Amino acid sequence: MVLLAVVLFFRLLLPARIIENWYSRRLFVVFREGWDVLLPRLPFPLFYLFWLLVAGWILRWGWQIWRGRRFRESWKAQGRKLINAIALLVSVFLLGWGFNYGRQEVNEVIGFDLYQPSLPELRERVYAEAAELAELRRRITADTTALDASFFPDLESTVRPALETALRQQGYYPAGRPRVRELRPRGLLLHLSTAGVYWPWVGEGNIDAGLHPLQKIPVAAHEMAHAYGFGDEGTCTFWAWMAGQQVKDPAPAYAFKLAYWRRIAGKLRQQEPEAYWEWRAGNLAPGIRNDLQAIYDNAELYQDIAPVIRDATYDAYLKAQGIHEGLLNYGKVVQLVEGYRRR
Repeated sequence: MVLLAVVLFFRLLLPARIIENWYSRRLFVVFREGWDVLLPRLPFPLFYLFWLLVAGWILRWGWQIWRGRRFRESWKAQGRKLINAIALLVSVFLLGWGFNYGRQEVNEVIGFDLYQPSLPELRERVYAEAAELAELRRRITADTTALDASFFPDLESTVRPALETALRQQGYYPAGRPRVRELRPRGLLLHLSTAGVYWPWVGEGNIDAGLHPLQKIPVAAHEMAHAYGFGDEGTCTFWAWMAGQQVKDPAPAYAFKLAYWRRIAGKLRQQEPEAYWEWRAGNLAPGIRNDLQAIYDNAELYQDIAPVIRDATYDAYLKAQGIHEGLLNYGKVVQLVEGYRRR
């Protein structure tokens, strides 16, 4: 508990500039590079290992109680030990990665202002990027049937060099060699309304194996951005977009661009639904429409389990980390991308 109190004291009181310069760019780099020497070489996701160890600890605790060893201690003493164990987990989370929630905003470091496009600007962006998407897709194949996994290269070999290049170009150091691995069974995360997760206790990003192939690359880039030391969701999606700007292969470039286009198209659809659907029916390339339908059909295979509880829990978590807008932080990527473009 003493360690947690000290860690929380510094997390809450240190200004963003100090966290950026002394934790995110120094101490975290040491953690990241040291961690990546050995453990990411293991042939399975460390997410499983973490939960195996947690389950083992719980079973051991229960066994000791059942055998009567714990009954010699008061319930107060047992409760204190449980609280200390939780405090240790929280301390490891904060020291090993969680301080990154307090670092400086990327737009401040790079040097641009957030920008919310007006409706005419948004409309123009959606229409123009749809044309660029159509051209990219024609470079992949003339067939308008929905793309499948055979068109896409290995996730990490595509995402890591693109993201590293984007980070270096903007003055960041991509420390270590973090992994992003697929979790099975399919739907393990999707049933919780989650496409991917960065698990800070093992320093590894994960995506759901059930994602459509077109979604895996941008989601993997988002989780790898977390692994490189960025906390808030909008920023990590911004780095995924930045990584997409570095990709020359038309298939992954199309996957990256489609992910962002879906965000801005969704905003346009909310503001003028009738006009959007009319434009979409007459102008969106058939191949893109088929790809979108394949994504929607795939999502239908994994119905949400208790989405209200999940959203409320994660919203509270983000706000506790200083992300005041909570789940709305995911939408910040549009302001970041459009602000960067206006720089």
